Amino acid sequence: MLTLIEREVRAIDERLQPIAKRPVDIMKPGWVEQLKASKPLDEAGVRPEAEELLKRIVDTYASGDDVARASIRSLFQRFSSFAWAATLPSPPTTTAGCRDHLLHFSILDQGTDPRDATLSLDHLVHSARSAGVDIDAILIEVATLSSREDRYRWGSTADWLLRRVSKSSAPREAP
Repeated sequence: MLTLIEREVRAIDERLQPIAKRPVDIMKPGWVEQLKASKPLDEAGVRPEAEELLKRIVDTYASGDDVARASIRSLFQRFSSFAWAATLPSPPTTTAGCRDHLLHFSILDQGTDPRDATLSLDHLVHSARSAGVDIDAILIEVATLSSREDRYRWGSTADWLLRRVSKSSAPREAP
């Protein structure tokens, strides 16, 4: 299963590389807006297959063992263009959508910049809570599946997720 997923990720990653690696002229007026408006999956013509593949990966990650999850996290480190561009079509404002987005966050394992990852996680948690999603159980569940490696000396992804559990729902011990 993971071999097939790897082939599919590689193929989409190759289509996304020219877009992901394209230089950005930060001296050009409007560069931030242009970057925010960019839709790399559409530009590369891979949105449907990238979204479907990412959903399959998220499901495989959730049902896999520790070895499978580590392999998937490694896949996202090796194929950085896919990791950068791939998105889930569901919003994080439903229970299922929130779970999928948190699993995706776990797969990315803080990505290449923990500052960006922190902002992303905080936005995700805030969006879900604002929509009335009972996120604490999901945070705990996904933390048990997440890496315990402290990649950037900011704590592990599991730690990050557990820190966002509300005080009333926090487990006494980390899983």
